[in-house]
Amino acid sequence: MVSTDILSFPGIDVVADAHRLPFPDDVFSGVVMLDVLHHLERPVEFLKEASRVLKPGGRLAMIEPAMTTLARPFYERFHEEPVDMTTDPFADVTINPDRDPFDANQGVPTLLFATEAARTRVQEAVPSLAVRSVTWLSLFAYPLSGGFQPWSLMPAYLVRSMLAFEERVSEVVRKHIAFRMMIVLERR
Repeated sequence: MVSTDILSFPGIDVVADAHRLPFPDDVFSGVVMLDVLHHLERPVEFLKEASRVLKPGGRLAMIEPAMTTLARPFYERFHEEPVDMTTDPFADVTINPDRDPFDANQGVPTLLFATEAARTRVQEAVPSLAVRSVTWLSLFAYPLSGGFQPWSLMPAYLVRSMLAFEERVSEVVRKHIAFRMMIVLERR
C-alpha cells in the first residue's frame, strides 16, 4: 500500500500530482480515492494515468460528492467548494501552474458518471477503463452527520439503524436523494 497526496504531511508515502503519477505501468491492483476527483484540473487525464498504473483487472474506486435533486442545493448553499454543472470535464484545459490544488468543482463526478451517456463518454475517452458500478450513497446519515464537520445532528446511537434504512431504499430513489457516489472502474 502506498499513500499519496499533492502535499506532504504525516502518513503520506509519496507526494505526487495525480495527473502524472511517479509509478511504473501495471504496478497496482487497486487505487482508492476519497474526495479527490472533484479537485483535479483535468479529471480525464487522471483517469488515463490511473489506468496506466493499474494492472489488468485492477480497480479504481472513488467516493465523491453526488449532485442529486436533493443534494445539489445543499452543496451549493452550505459547502465551501463550488458546484459548476456547466463545465466540461472532458475539456483539454491548459495547465495552470499557479492553481491551488484545493480548488474544486463538486459537479465533476456527477458530470462524468451519473448518466449512461456520461459513462459511455468516459469509456470512449479512456477505453482501457470499464465503468463497473456507480452506487448512490449517504442519503440521510451524511447530511445529518455534518459531513466532515465536527458537529452532528444525528446521535451516535441512531447511526446504525439509519444506515440500515438507507440500504433498503431503492436505486431509483437513491439517484435523486444521495449526497455521495461510489464509482468503480476496472482496467481492461
